Amino acid sequence: MRNVLVMAPDGVMDSALALTLDTLSAAHQLSGAEGPDFRATLFCPGVSEIRTRQGARFDVAGRVAPGRFDALVIPGLGLSTRDEIGTFFDDPQRASLVAWLHRHGPRVPRVAAGCSAVFLLAEAGLLRGRRATTTWWLGSVFRERYPDVDLDETQMVVEDRGVVCAGAALAQIDLMLHLLARLGTPGLVRAVARSLAIEERPTQARYMMRASMSGQSDDVVRIERWMRRQRHRPFSLAELARAVGMSPRTVDRRVREATGHGAKKLAQRIRLEHAAHLLQTSRLALDEVAGRVGYRDPNTLRRLLKRELGVNPSQLRREAG
Repeated sequence: MRNVLVMAPDGVMDSALALTLDTLSAAHQLSGAEGPDFRATLFCPGVSEIRTRQGARFDVAGRVAPGRFDALVIPGLGLSTRDEIGTFFDDPQRASLVAWLHRHGPRVPRVAAGCSAVFLLAEAGLLRGRRATTTWWLGSVFRERYPDVDLDETQMVVEDRGVVCAGAALAQIDLMLHLLARLGTPGLVRAVARSLAIEERPTQARYMMRASMSGQSDDVVRIERWMRRQRHRPFSLAELARAVGMSPRTVDRRVREATGHGAKKLAQRIRLEHAAHLLQTSRLALDEVAGRVGYRDPNTLRRLLKRELGVNPSQLRREAG
């Protein structure tokens, strides 16, 4: 049995809460032959009822024992501006949520939040010194409030030492599938994805690494972070190795153990992820995007996007609307 605590603050997004509960319900129904059973508990500290953004009301547990749960999930809150973030945390009721998370969050093996709910984790100190992601257009607000968090809003899902964050609102489904993969089995994740008809859902999930960096050694995390900081320019394996204090052979071996590919492929994937992000969130010309991710020739970028991600620049921009 996997017990999942779903913490739903007043004003939680209807869609994010529904996606969370529907995914856990599907996991429960399909768990028999595919993996462990899942049970969800809807919770908010100190209250017995919460209202969603659209006014739906839910009875929730007011008190729980966090140490008995395998994971804590906070669905997206739908906060979309600097002022909304400030107003949310100025409310004394939200201060009690932050205090509860600060006290009890470390007792839960995995803590996960999506969209602007990631701000709650940061406010409670659970992201200090960790990598994270959040809704991309709130990136600058997040960095100002939490300079001690290593934010990469180009990522859909980021996990660092048991704390999982997801990007924009509908990334909640990606967050939940990621969590099921950690708590269940690959077969269960595939079964849930099929039952909810989401295999072909057009998300940014294709820009994620083939294998998560979470749970890897500090050496691998250090390698990946250096690559991300230098993604705007070409660099050699020898330069990378010197920067992280390892031999080129050791760097390549550590990355291969973590991802199934060598360091060159990981660096390429990081560049392509950021290129896709820029194409979907800016009006930069393709040659400018190519320059920002270390490619002198935009045709090289175009070719790699098609070969590695199965898309071309115009498709990415059409999907972004």
